[in-house]
Amino acid sequence: MKCFSLFTGVGGFEQGLPKEWEHIGFSEIDKYASLVLKYHYPNTKNYGDCKKINYREVPDFDLLTGGSPCQDFSIAGKRKGILGERSRLVWEFIHCLEEKKPRYFIWENVKGVMSSRRGFDFANIITAFSENGYSLWWQVLNAKDFGVPQNRERIFVIGFREGSFPEVFFERKSNEVNNGGSGDKLREQVTNTIRTNYSNGYSNETYIQVQNKGASQHHRVYGEKGLAPTLQSQSGMSSQKHPFIFSVNTKNGFAEANEGDGINLSFPNSKTRRGRVIKDNSPTLQTNTDGMVGTIQNNQIRKLMPIECERLMSWEDDWTRWGINEKGEKVEISDSQRYKMAGNGVVSNVVRELVKEFLS
Repeated sequence: MKCFSLFTGVGGFEQGLPKEWEHIGFSEIDKYASLVLKYHYPNTKNYGDCKKINYREVPDFDLLTGGSPCQDFSIAGKRKGILGERSRLVWEFIHCLEEKKPRYFIWENVKGVMSSRRGFDFANIITAFSENGYSLWWQVLNAKDFGVPQNRERIFVIGFREGSFPEVFFERKSNEVNNGGSGDKLREQVTNTIRTNYSNGYSNETYIQVQNKGASQHHRVYGEKGLAPTLQSQSGMSSQKHPFIFSVNTKNGFAEANEGDGINLSFPNSKTRRGRVIKDNSPTLQTNTDGMVGTIQNNQIRKLMPIECERLMSWEDDWTRWGINEKGEKVEISDSQRYKMAGNGVVSNVVRELVKEFLS
């Protein structure tokens, strides 16, 4: 199977496809994502800006994949829909289908596309897919049902140019391990992702859950059990937008402390901040030094590490760590860019299951 991808990012789709399938080209304009692609796929051409591709120069392929920019569809955005500058790039995906007519395609986006402009945007997109000769399957899928502890809902649309497609409907899996009363349950085999001791690799005992809910997702603090909220592309762009997690250092959970005690909290790569002790959970992280940012004595609050965000995307460890620059030199990618790549990416486990059910 020969594959081509638009809006490639760092290859979330590619990691979910069978390794024997051939990648004949990418389309990615982000500087740092392009460096990572060059590192992992040194012999695959990056065609750059999808609006400028001459498809007569692109070899034929069987499968087109891509998750077009979603900001204008997102409920968290301004909801301009396909009229927005970024989200209207979905038409470049459709233009590629018109020009190359691959046998299959997989398109991914936020579930907000289904309600954007009262559903008219999604209806227009689906109609355009159909008018290009494709039978369609689509469903909103949550990453937490595919082996990663992240609550990430995305719509996937699969197009079939020839023949009929399997009648598959993915049901939400019931989980058996309670994650500490957060309202969701998690199967043990799904949660071997996060741990605080990286020298020991993976663990079946440490997870992520929301410990407190701030007005902004960026100001939430997570615990070590349960599900993480959706990673976003701007996570990590400043010290106040990193995802934070409790790191418990005592055998019996939280150490004893008097509520209101003043403590200092040290954050990696940033200044020490003053806070006060809060029983059990930390409240929302604040930008001012008087805000309640404390946890208890021997425990620490730390940022999620880039490798943990990669695991939440079911990517290989350190997938985003290295790149190849224009001089052919191996370079290390900054943490802020790695967070952004994870937030913009596609969960590979979901792609892997879709290929298994529909394209194998």
